[in-house]
Amino acid sequence: MDDNIKQFISRLTYWQKMNLLITIFQADNHVNRDEAYEKSLDVVTDDEQVFYQLDKMLGIGPII
Repeated sequence: MDDNIKQFISRLTYWQKMNLLITIFQADNHVNRDEAYEKSLDVVTDDEQVFYQLDKMLGIGPII
């Protein structure tokens, strides 16, 4: 499964990765969009970090 996620991430454009990360950071950290954008800028060019964030979010389980 990890390979599928890494392949998915490698095919995303810069802006798709940014939007994915912003969504993840907003959901995970309950921050506003501006803060999530700033956090995303720090990791968007590192596919391993994008993978880590997405993998963490997928493994978190149901959020209620």
